[in-house]
Amino acid sequence: MEQKLLKSWGKTIPMLILSMLLCTVAFAQKTITGKVTGPGGAPISGATIAVKGASTATSTASDGSFSISAPASGTLVISYIGYDVIEVAVANRQDFTVELKERTSTLNEVVVTGYSSQAKKDITGSVAVVNTGDLKSQPAANAESQLQGRASGVTVTTDGRPGQGASVRIRGFASFGGNEPLYIIDGVPSGGISGLNPNDIETMQVLKDAASASIYGARASNGVIIVTTKKGRQGGAKVSYNMYYGTQNPGKGYDLLNSQEYANAVWAAYKNAGQTPPNTQYGNGATPVLPDYILPGGKKIGEVDESTYNLNLDDVNGSNLIVKANKQGTNWYDVITDNAPIMNHNISVSGGADRSRYMMSFDYFDQKSIMAFSFFKRYTLRVNTEYNVKKNIRIGENLQVSTTENNGSGNNGEGTELGFAYRNQPIIPIYDIAGNFAGSRGPNLGNSANPYA
Repeated sequence: MEQKLLKSWGKTIPMLILSMLLCTVAFAQKTITGKVTGPGGAPISGATIAVKGASTATSTASDGSFSISAPASGTLVISYIGYDVIEVAVANRQDFTVELKERTSTLNEVVVTGYSSQAKKDITGSVAVVNTGDLKSQPAANAESQLQGRASGVTVTTDGRPGQGASVRIRGFASFGGNEPLYIIDGVPSGGISGLNPNDIETMQVLKDAASASIYGARASNGVIIVTTKKGRQGGAKVSYNMYYGTQNPGKGYDLLNSQEYANAVWAAYKNAGQTPPNTQYGNGATPVLPDYILPGGKKIGEVDESTYNLNLDDVNGSNLIVKANKQGTNWYDVITDNAPIMNHNISVSGGADRSRYMMSFDYFDQKSIMAFSFFKRYTLRVNTEYNVKKNIRIGENLQVSTTENNGSGNNGEGTELGFAYRNQPIIPIYDIAGNFAGSRGPNLGNSANPYA
């Protein structure tokens, strides 16, 4: 029996050792360096280098170089917008200089360049074609905001407030004056596309160089964004509906002091400056003591008769306004922010016959802000029709009617809601004893307004 076991182990142990060696070889990692170029050897910055079947990935530097760890038996997948994807086996290869080829399907795209259209490969100027499907993947009130990151050489900035338009810059700043591009919607110059329903956009092209000035003149000096809206197609009536719903979170926000921490900080500031702390609110002891009332300032329970509260709010000089102190502390950032839902509903009807086509869409967009009471709503109705009277005569219209409701909030300035949220002292409550909004009226409470009010 012992001999059989020894023979069995004598066969098993070498197999285990061999398996471990094979696994070590299979999973051995090697550091790979290389360079990615385009046609003609020009380096490509920002190309993605990924290990096939793994989560390891990197991108090329400004000179096209890259470095990545991959198994010797692995495969690198190299990709970049507008170029064909290439797979390269690691094996024992030493030279990882890879030349990408421009994607043929992209070059054959038909691009609207002005009063005509042509294949992208025939254009000598700099043109970017925006994938409208990518635009819709980003919930936003307008197509300008959705354009962010969708076209090279185009910079889009926005302050994030609901319904606010975005600042679009093509190839940076061209002048000390206006730097906004020229917008062309269905062949008609427009001041912007912030009022356009993103669901109505069929195609979008960005003309980025000075060649566009030969078509549109001096107005095109900052570039041109050409938008074509959807139109009906020949066939029976087609009804489509799409919607999305999501929510935005304000995040953690400011790390604010509570009432006692703020009082301690004020006391320490006065002492470090060699001054005597004011005793109006926090007493005159060695350490600050939180009062029960901040108006009248620094009073304790029993020292204030709440029945004498002055209900005449027009009497700004009244001496009987009474405000209790919030000893736990008011977190003003939490008070003025909340989760903010965003939703969009779009329904369209389209169709056409031999000599006519039509398209009608209705869109409802509703975005709440993370700031209390701030929101943006938009209702949009768009109608596009065409009718061929004769071979060379066609009539129709592109009509859009929209209305908005907007209750905006300030941005990050000192005198805005967010500014007041970190300036207003935590000892101040939201309301006074009668349910009116409380404020900084009182000794040593600063001059900040109630941000919730």
